[in-house]
Amino acid sequence: MTMDYNEIGYFQFNNLIHGRVPMVLVNLGVDLKTWYKSVEAMHIDNVTVTGSTEEILQKIQSRKLPPHYPIMVIDENGTTYKSVIEAIEAAGFMNVYTVKGGFVGLQNERAQQ
Repeated sequence: MTMDYNEIGYFQFNNLIHGRVPMVLVNLGVDLKTWYKSVEAMHIDNVTVTGSTEEILQKIQSRKLPPHYPIMVIDENGTTYKSVIEAIEAAGFMNVYTVKGGFVGLQNERAQQ
């Protein structure tokens, strides 16, 4: 059985960061500092969690967030996020998204802007 994942692209991701939208950003090894400086970089630092799937889940749960709180997962190329999203959703969070194609997808979409 294949699961469908909620995906966003560059435009939506960029708006979330520039708008400093409250969320949890699960970063699976992507360097966003080359794109975002100053206030956006501080926002990214404040909302980012990293680690193993278990560590990420513990960090999210320790924040005592409501189940509808937005959680964004980004990886390098859109291939390693599935187990993390499944664990987060299994813990009861309903508003989980991934970046389509990961950071590589963002770069490609950004280049077309």
